[in-house]
Amino acid sequence: MNLIQILLILVAVTFLLVYLGYFRSVLRDRLIALGIFASAVLAVLFPDVTTTVANVVGVGRGTDLLLYLLVVGSVFAVVMLKTRLMSIENTLTELVRQLAISNAERTENTD
Repeated sequence: MNLIQILLILVAVTFLLVYLGYFRSVLRDRLIALGIFASAVLAVLFPDVTTTVANVVGVGRGTDLLLYLLVVGSVFAVVMLKTRLMSIENTLTELVRQLAISNAERTENTD
């Protein structure tokens, strides 16, 4: 085992422990995180497997497959974060409106 493999596995374990320890998530999300972790460790331990999988799906090299997956995953994450941010902004807008209406002072018209 190479030094880089040890370092990558340690980083992956650290990220997994941080995710499982500090972020609240449903069981489904934790299982997805465990699946991603297991895939990462397998790819680090057996780098030729990524090339084999890439050839099966029609990509030339395992590195290219990982890059494609990274791009798709990043776009998905950005879209999900943007959707969540828009939802939070809408909720905040509604709360501010309700607060403004409940705290509004009545003014009498003296024309």
